[in-house]
Amino acid sequence: MVREAIEPLGWKCVFANDIAPRKEEMYRRRFGGDHFLLGDIHDLGVGDLPPGLDLVTASFPCIDLSLAGNRAGLAGRHSGTIWPFLDIVTALCMQRIPPSAVLLENVTGFLTSRGGADLAKVCRRLAAVDYVIDVLFVDARWFRPQSRPRLFVAAKQRERGGPWQPADSRPSRVRPAAVRRFEAAHPKLPLVDLPLPAPPAETTDTLVSVLENLPPDDSRWWPEDRVADLVAEMAPPNRCRVKELLAGERDGVATMYRRRRHGRTVGELRPDRLAGCLRTPQGGSSVQFLVDCRSGAPRIRPLTGREYARLQGADSFPIKVNDRQARLGFGDAVCVQAVRWLVHHAFDSDNRAALSGAGAFRETAAVQYPYAPPTSGRDKPQRPLFK
Repeated sequence: MVREAIEPLGWKCVFANDIAPRKEEMYRRRFGGDHFLLGDIHDLGVGDLPPGLDLVTASFPCIDLSLAGNRAGLAGRHSGTIWPFLDIVTALCMQRIPPSAVLLENVTGFLTSRGGADLAKVCRRLAAVDYVIDVLFVDARWFRPQSRPRLFVAAKQRERGGPWQPADSRPSRVRPAAVRRFEAAHPKLPLVDLPLPAPPAETTDTLVSVLENLPPDDSRWWPEDRVADLVAEMAPPNRCRVKELLAGERDGVATMYRRRRHGRTVGELRPDRLAGCLRTPQGGSSVQFLVDCRSGAPRIRPLTGREYARLQGADSFPIKVNDRQARLGFGDAVCVQAVRWLVHHAFDSDNRAALSGAGAFRETAAVQYPYAPPTSGRDKPQRPLFK
């Protein structure tokens, strides 16, 4: 979805990597496979990447960072895949022309993981190879009818050892109070405010605008008795929301998650015109359902793969896979318009003002990286960074 977002801005994707074959299949159907390398990032090195890179991006697993996950942090097996990525970034900076920009994306729990220590460690790794860093919140709801707040780390290369303009202290929508507290707690990090404009207000698009018109006899609709049983088991606030939908409020539709509460599965509806945050279909509470009361009776079905794509801003993305696989791909992705807005303003425009000012950061890469990261391809001998 990052490629989907920024190619219209004039960027050209020259390399892509993921470990999941089902995501590779969807990528190849959309873009072809010339630049896609399927495999574990731990096995990749600089030799696998083409030269002359301007932007490198990573959306790494959130399971160890999410408030709904295990909170193992970046020491976890899944979210810890950020470290081999940063090893490759370091090798690019030391052995080639450094990429102009680095963009990281994850859940907002990345900010508070281990009391902020995980994010600080990532920032130190980027600072050690002369990047200044902006920590940002961007929510898909500003662009699409989906509540999806995400933390982005936008880093820009600066002249080695040069000055930087420290971040402001005033909270804003993209840098809320939690970000400002993190910045205040780490005054030696080169944290800056890239000169971004105010983000858009919440989108005027609504959930009903992205829905497919499935016929009543489509097999994805639940049987009436199953719907009745679930509604009867809902907590009073959620049964009330169903009644509001039947009365025509919020266009008569809402999304719902199934959750385990007190040993039983119940349905919980959103009270607005947005979808909840899309997730991958792993586990009983991960699939998002539609509650549709426009016919005068509640009907329930999972959101389709096409609806997932529309909520992520990829309306025309070709989908030749089943709904479950589509939900896996899009539920684990980024919102196209959110990334497009951020990359355009953070990396396409002139942000030199953030790179000059009163601050300075002079920690060397040699100090930060006593061990050599992988610097060649998977089938080539590794060349050490430091002797």
